[in-house]
Amino acid sequence: MITREELIDSMLEEIRLCKFLGAKVPGDRLDWRPTPNQRSVLELLRYITRAGEGFTTALVNGNRDHVDRLVKRADETTLANFDRVMDEQAANLKAMIGGLSNERLTNERKSMPWGGPDMSLAAAIMNSGVKFLTAYRMQLFLYLKQLGHSELGTAHCWAGREPAKQA
Repeated sequence: MITREELIDSMLEEIRLCKFLGAKVPGDRLDWRPTPNQRSVLELLRYITRAGEGFTTALVNGNRDHVDRLVKRADETTLANFDRVMDEQAANLKAMIGGLSNERLTNERKSMPWGGPDMSLAAAIMNSGVKFLTAYRMQLFLYLKQLGHSELGTAHCWAGREPAKQA
């Protein structure tokens, strides 16, 4: 079973990776979208600011009272304040998950709204908040590649760093 600290660390690492990639977004391409019905770059950045926190909060609190606050925060997100908003999401997730007992994470059962078997609260957070952050981080990486960042590769996407120089 994954520990509370490992769950927090996984979410914080995904947020760090999103911020690393977000810093590579060209400010003059925020309106770009791959196809007419997909999110623009700015819309994707805004969605990422609530991707981990939104569903995780619903799982923990059992309601959606937080949604309007998160949507408002996302709507106010710009490229200039993206890091700060992601840091806020990270702090909220760390406090929320850090405040859960291991007993609750292990023993409380949750079911996903899209179906499937019941699972522990920890597994539900992993299968939603963590995976949502990973998925939208990968989408951001692919958007950047489509915007012409051909230099981006594995180290950028999965380690959040520049690749080691070849000898």
